[in-house]
Order: sequence, then structure tokens, then C-alpha cells
Amino acid sequence: MFGHLIRCYSMEPYKQKDWLYHHYVQKRMNLKDIQKVLKDSYNINVTVQGLYNWVDKYDLLKYRGKGRNLKKKAVGGKPVAKSPMQLRIEAIKREQRKRNQMRKRGQR
Repeated sequence: MFGHLIRCYSMEPYKQKDWLYHHYVQKRMNLKDIQKVLKDSYNINVTVQGLYNWVDKYDLLKYRGKGRNLKKKAVGGKPVAKSPMQLRIEAIKREQRKRNQMRKRGQR
């Protein structure tokens, strides 16, 4: 009956999706740094490849790199405010698109 609960609490932290999400996505730590945290704080030796396998299993790789899109919604589902720089860049891109569309229409 309580076997599942005991297994969840005795599990290594890097095998828990919440813990891994917090360190890998929210704190933006790379796998080598997470490995150091596990070694120093939890006395757990795990390879970077082992961490990568867990990150891949929980599909957390999509949050890193060019395809990253975390600004629409945060972890709790609440919208996150954009920085002034992000708003400025978006306005500049909108203006560039408008100018390009106007040029294309004028060329026809």
C-alpha cells in the first residue's frame, strides 16, 4: 500500500522530474553543473550521460536551445511579463515586417 510512497521519497533527486526541471530548465544549469551539485550536496556519483538520459526521458531537452519558448507560460501556468528589451525587439521586428510587406506590394 505505501510501497509507492517509499519508493518516491527514497529515489535519487535527479530521477525526480520536478527536481530535474527546477535545476535544468528554471535555473538553466548544464548537466556538468548538476553533476557537481549531486556530488557535493547529495554525495551521489552519476555520469553526465546518465543525467542526459533522465533529461531526455522527461522530455526536458525541448526547453533548451533555439526552440526554447518559456515566456508564454511559467511553470505554474501564469503568464510571465516580458522584459522591456524583449518588447522593444518585438516592436522592431514588427516594423521590419511591415516595411518588407510594403516593398513587396510596391514591386508588383
